Amino acid sequence: MKRFLIVLLVFSFVFTGKVWAQSRVDNFQPLQSEGDFPADFSNTMQQKTNAKDYNDFLYELIKEGRVLYGTPLNEYVDHIADNLLKDYPQLRSELRFYILKSPEVNAYSTEQGRIFVNVGLLAQVSNEAELAFVIAHEIAHYAEHHKLQFDYNSRKQGSDFVSYFLTYQSRSREQESEADRVAIERYFSHSPYSYSVMDGVFDVLQYGDLPFDEISFDKQYVETSFYQFPDNYFLQNVAPITDRSGIIDTIFTHPNLVKRRAAAKSQIANLSNEGRRTFVQSEELFKEIRSLARLECIHLWLVTHQYDKVIYNGYVLKREMPNNSFVDKAMVYAFYGFSKHKNYSQTNQTLSPYKKVEGEMQQVSYFLSKMSRSETSLLALRQTWQAMTKYPEDTCYMELLKDEVRDVFVKNKMKYTDFSDYPMGFDLGSLETMPKSLRDSSQYTSKYEKLRHGNQPDMVKPTSKFKTANYMLVDIHRDSLLQALMNSAIQDEENQQILDAISTPQATDLSKILIVQPICYVHPNKEDFKSLMKASKKSDKLEVRLTDNILKSAKKLKLNPLYFDNKTLKEFDTQQYNDYATLQQWYREYKIASGMEMCYQQREDLSRIAKTMDCSKICLVVTTCSHHSFFSYYKLQSLIFSVFCPYTLPFAVAQLAMPRYCTNVDVVITDFTTGKQDLHSSNNYYSTMSESYLNADVYDELYKYVKGTK
Repeated sequence: MKRFLIVLLVFSFVFTGKVWAQSRVDNFQPLQSEGDFPADFSNTMQQKTNAKDYNDFLYELIKEGRVLYGTPLNEYVDHIADNLLKDYPQLRSELRFYILKSPEVNAYSTEQGRIFVNVGLLAQVSNEAELAFVIAHEIAHYAEHHKLQFDYNSRKQGSDFVSYFLTYQSRSREQESEADRVAIERYFSHSPYSYSVMDGVFDVLQYGDLPFDEISFDKQYVETSFYQFPDNYFLQNVAPITDRSGIIDTIFTHPNLVKRRAAAKSQIANLSNEGRRTFVQSEELFKEIRSLARLECIHLWLVTHQYDKVIYNGYVLKREMPNNSFVDKAMVYAFYGFSKHKNYSQTNQTLSPYKKVEGEMQQVSYFLSKMSRSETSLLALRQTWQAMTKYPEDTCYMELLKDEVRDVFVKNKMKYTDFSDYPMGFDLGSLETMPKSLRDSSQYTSKYEKLRHGNQPDMVKPTSKFKTANYMLVDIHRDSLLQALMNSAIQDEENQQILDAISTPQATDLSKILIVQPICYVHPNKEDFKSLMKASKKSDKLEVRLTDNILKSAKKLKLNPLYFDNKTLKEFDTQQYNDYATLQQWYREYKIASGMEMCYQQREDLSRIAKTMDCSKICLVVTTCSHHSFFSYYKLQSLIFSVFCPYTLPFAVAQLAMPRYCTNVDVVITDFTTGKQDLHSSNNYYSTMSESYLNADVYDELYKYVKGTK
């Protein structure tokens, strides 16, 4: 009886765990932390940053909301660590494992016992044992006191520092080799994991930048029976994936992979693999965890507007989860987002140059680069229409559709008569054989008969000037909903033009507005680490002073601001941290979009935050400050003037001696659920008193906005 109960308990655990994990995949939402807010986070946020924190980026990672804890992915990694360190309980107690919201295939450890595993690594490994070896490798780094290396000077000017660090931080070749040896000898050999996965581990590290799978992209995914894109929109042959074994890998996170692979295989050559397993936790659970990680990667690529990666990897995932609502929505947002960037000529940062892409994904990058503005808008509209038909209860698709209709009929100025009722290649001479209901409306004997039959316009026949775009709405352009949206978009544009011409300023009701901590960046004088740390401290101090000024300005204007900043992170609970992380992701996406008005992918989470806080407007102030040239036109002007008016000479000399700064300030107020900007001002100041100008400008912009004069 006792044995039966144990078997039943194990069966129940495996079954319910599988159902629970499968439910997470089928109803996927972007991953959020769960459980108690870690003491690690609170302690880190209370510490002052200095040069010693160079190897510990937890502070910056928390500030940007990139760290996950308490998720199924964390639990899975913790179980692997338990298996690796079952003979090292003291070492196990020193280590804390976190998941990073980064699609890069990477993991790293710090001297403080924190080991970070990127979701990109979880998304690419083939089995649990491969992941176990990478974790054992990072444990060895910690146990052997290996320090991280990072060449700050190799970073491109203006690039995201944290993302660059997570991609390119590394250790010496000797330390990497030693970590492999110690990992196998001390931790992996004491675990139940199979040695047979060594080749697979190094394959993941070597080819981890490639998509989840390598399958041919069928152009029928973007075509139909009634329209096709020109043949030159597709490559006859894609660039093959190169053999990377001969690449000079000094800049990669895990260098010297060829030698490391050979050394690891040599080390396990005489070790018995009997009784060892590829999966210790169930294979089904591994697949679900990997699926969660892959879906999170899709989400992260959407945040950074890497739409070609979303489209190709989403296409891959649709083969194994064809009815996953998140994948379907991600594909819609990717086509929509790319069309917005295409219409505003901002595709450089959203599309990889196809010549630099290898494998089947090159087909997607090439196709997107060839499409015209109207074609991208229409393809996005078609994708949204199909999703709305499949998920009629999801209201987000209607908002996307309205915006896409505006792009087609207002921005691209296409008309209803630009869309053929007949497919490409249709023989117009065969119209007589068509059913009477599909012929031209000229069949009606009077206008009254025509009105009784719905007042439908004449069937649009293609002309010699018609191209692919003119055939892309054959099946839906007569739909009453699409026609209503088209008419509404055109009428709204005409009404707005009239209102812009005759309207008078109206005061704005801003009883509640979310004011997030301003983003201040003081450029370092030199591109070295010491200058970086000095500039970072100046940035933090400027943020504090500017924050105080913004709140005082809001009080004077009788606003009721809800303030959100990273200084209070140490007091957060998990829900507040998740909300904060969502806002940080929204800002990164907003920044990449250059403030473009569009429906942001995180609008649903933001709507929840807005409802919780009883506000929908967000105020963001972004300022950059840098040293201007010592000699300037204004200083020279003061000196020349002092020649004719000697009394001003002391002032001119003082102005000459004082440092001069160039300060740029952007004040943005937007509806963060729709992306519509209510205010976006940008000003530059060249002055020794730039901070005073900055404070005055922020107050002035808020004042004009509240009074309706902006």
